[in-house]
Parts: sequence; structure tokens; C-alpha cells
Amino acid sequence: PMLYAVGTLEVQIDTSGKVRSMRWLRAPKHAPEVIAEIERTVLKASPFPPATRLGAVTWTDTWLWDESGRFQLDTLTEGQQQGD
Repeated sequence: PMLYAVGTLEVQIDTSGKVRSMRWLRAPKHAPEVIAEIERTVLKASPFPPATRLGAVTWTDTWLWDESGRFQLDTLTEGQQQGD
């Protein structure tokens, strides 16, 4: 199925695992509700495991969002399946 929205988000995480900032590298501007939901999801997942040896961490991922509201992170996908 075709995706409703695709967005790439950069998240800065401090040494304790808390989100310091979020910056859209590619925002799905046609779907502001998706932008808001992704940001809420990231904040709700915080704090992330602390990266004590690394210090602050920047995490960047592409969010693949379909019309049902389900999503998948691009780094965890094996690609879209062709419909029958």
C-alpha cells in the first residue's frame, strides 16, 4: 500500500537519555497530525537508555506512516511489500 506520510526526524538525546531537541529534516507538511503524533511518540518513549560512554547522542530515523496510523521506522523495515 502507498504510504500516507514519510518524515525524517533528528532527535538529540542528552547523557541521561532525555530528549533535548527534535528537528525535522524532512517533515510531512501535508500531514501535521502525523508530525505531532511522531513528536509525542518520541517524547513518550523518553528517557532512552543513557549513553554514558558517548555523551549526548543524535538519533536520526525515517518514519513510514500509513493512513491507518500505523508506522514503521525505516531502519527496521525490510521494504514495502507489493499488493496482490
